[in-house]
Amino acid sequence: MRAFALTIVPLCALLAACEPAQENGSSQGVVIGAVTPWPQAAVAAPNDPPRILAAEISSDVIHPDSWWSGKVATTTNVAVVEMRSPSFSFILHRSSYGQFAFRTHVLAIPSIYRRGFEASIVARTANDSTDTRTVQLIFR
Repeated sequence: MRAFALTIVPLCALLAACEPAQENGSSQGVVIGAVTPWPQAAVAAPNDPPRILAAEISSDVIHPDSWWSGKVATTTNVAVVEMRSPSFSFILHRSSYGQFAFRTHVLAIPSIYRRGFEASIVARTANDSTDTRTVQLIFR
């Protein structure tokens, strides 16, 4: 039994060390639905790298004549958060330091855009440093 424990413990430690590290960007996703509890903005110096703490959107499937919304929590040094895709781009409203949101009424979706897209949520500081999350969206 002791030989088994002496073999398994180092093996488990080795496997844990091989686990990939979390990278900045799309390794942390965007939540479809609600993030609870919603995080407060993390205080950061102006030259610190920006961080997206949480990002959520109401739905990843967007239909004509529907409301679509989302919000993003960041560090306090983020100046702007942008939602980007190949067919559209817009800036989220900043309600306070590190808190951004959007809500839009989708009136129409031209047939050429009724397909899947990869969208990026980009948080940018004044010195042009960024942190990005990606999400798959479907326009129907």
